[in-house]
Amino acid sequence: VVGTVLGALTGHLDTGVVTGGSIEMVYLGMVAAGGNIPSDRVFAALIAVPIAIQTGVSPETAVSIAVPLGVLGVLVNNVRRTLNAIFVHKADKLADEGNVSGVWRCATVYPLALGFLLRFPLMFVINYFGADFVTAMLDLCPQWLLAGFNVMGGLLPALGFATVVFMIGKMKYLPLFIIGFFLVQYLKIPTMAAAIFGICIALLVTFMGEDDAFGTIRELTDKANAAENKRLISAHDVNGVFLRWEFTAEVSNSFERMQALAVGASFGPALAKLYPEQKDLEAALKRHLMFFNTSGNWGCLIHGTVLAMEEQKAMGADIPEEIIVGVKNGLMGPIAGVGDTVDFGTIQVILFALGASFATQGNVFGVVFPFLFGIVTTCEARALFSLGYRLGRESIQKILSGGIINKLIDCAAIVGMFVMGALSANTVKVSTPLSWTFGEKTIVLQDTLNSIAPGLLALAAVFFVLWGIKTKKWTITKLLVILIVVALVGAFLGILSV
Repeated sequence: VVGTVLGALTGHLDTGVVTGGSIEMVYLGMVAAGGNIPSDRVFAALIAVPIAIQTGVSPETAVSIAVPLGVLGVLVNNVRRTLNAIFVHKADKLADEGNVSGVWRCATVYPLALGFLLRFPLMFVINYFGADFVTAMLDLCPQWLLAGFNVMGGLLPALGFATVVFMIGKMKYLPLFIIGFFLVQYLKIPTMAAAIFGICIALLVTFMGEDDAFGTIRELTDKANAAENKRLISAHDVNGVFLRWEFTAEVSNSFERMQALAVGASFGPALAKLYPEQKDLEAALKRHLMFFNTSGNWGCLIHGTVLAMEEQKAMGADIPEEIIVGVKNGLMGPIAGVGDTVDFGTIQVILFALGASFATQGNVFGVVFPFLFGIVTTCEARALFSLGYRLGRESIQKILSGGIINKLIDCAAIVGMFVMGALSANTVKVSTPLSWTFGEKTIVLQDTLNSIAPGLLALAAVFFVLWGIKTKKWTITKLLVILIVVALVGAFLGILSV
C-alpha cells in the first residue's frame, strides 16, 4: 500500500509497487504477538520506497536498506509506547473527575501528536538526504552494532509471547506451550496446522464426555432472540463503543498498561450514559483503565460481553466490579493467542503473500489484498462484538453460574498456549556463534545445543521474560531494557547472533 501510494504521487507507480511488494515479502509471517512488533514494515517502507524512487536502485537494494530501518522503526515505536504512559497517568486523573472527553483526548489526540513528532522528523531527514545519507549512516555504524540490531529484532518477540503466557495465567497448561514450540522446531509444521492441532486438543480436553456442551448458550441465545428487554443504551451507543475501539485500539498502546487507555476511551461515552451519578461514572472509568492487552479484533468479544454486564449492573443487577474485571482479565490472554493466530498468523499471511506476489510483478492489483484483510477482520470483529453483547445483555449471570465461561476460558487457554509455543518457534530467533578448537577437533556450541534440542536459546529467552514478569515482578519496560542491553552486549562480545 505504501509503495503504491508513494509511486502514484511521484509518477513512478511501477517502481513503487514492485519495491513495496519486495519489502513485504521480507516481513511475511511476522506476527505482533503480545503487542510487540519484531520489525516495523511500514516505517521501513516509508523510507526505502522513496529512496528507491529517487535513486533508481533495484528492489533488492531497497530491501537491504529497509531491513535495518525496520529495526530502527521498532526502536522508535518502543520510545512512543514508553512515553504514552504519560497520557495513561493523565487519564487516571481525568477519570477521578469523570471527564470522558479528556480521557478520549489522552487516548487519541496526544498519542497521535507524539507519534508524528517522533517519526516525521526522522523520516524527513533520511528521505531528504536520500540514499547517500542512509549508506553513510550504515557505514558509520560498527559491525557489532548492526549485528546487535539484528539480535534485538530476534529477541524482542520473546517479550510479547511471555506476556501472553502470563496473561493466560493457567500455568498447568504451560507444557502445551513447550509441545507447540518443539512440534514446529522438529516437524516444521505451518502456523495453521499448529492452530488446528491446538483447537482439536482443546476440544478433546475440555468437552470430552459432554453430549451438549453448549446447550446453555443455545438456550440463552434463543431466549435473547425472543425477548424484548429494557435497554439503557441505544444501538448507536453500542456501535460507538465498537467503532472507537476498532479504530483506536493501538493508538495509545503503552508498555505500562498496553491497550487500557483505548478501552477506557472507547467505553467512556456509553458509561456516561449508563451511570449518571458522578461517583459511579468515576468508578466505571477507573476499572476500564486497568491493564488490558489482547487481539484487537477478537477482543471485541470481550468488550461486547463487558458492555452488557455494565448495562445490567446499571439496571440494578448484582454484578460486583470484581466480576467485570475478572472476565476481562480471564479472557484477554486466551483471546490474544487465538486472535493473533487466526488474524495475523493465518489470514494476514495468506492475503499479504498473494498481494506481494502480484506487486513484485508490477501488478497494482496487489494493493487490493491488504484492504480485503481489513474488511474481513472488521466484519469478524463486529460479529464477535454483537455476539458478546447479545449473550451478555440477556444472560451473562446465568452463563457465569453455569460454568460455560470457565470451560471456554480453559479451551481458549489450551489453544493459546499451544499456538503461542508454535509461533514463538518461528519468531523468536537467537543463536550463538561460539566455538572452541581442541587440536584438530572444533566444538561449535550452537551445534551442540541443537543436538540436544533445536531452539533452546529462543525458548530460554521466552522463559526468562516469563520468570521476570511472574516471579521478579519486573515491569515490561524494565524487561525491554534488559533484552536490548543483552542483545547489544551479546553482539559486541560475539556471544549472540541470529
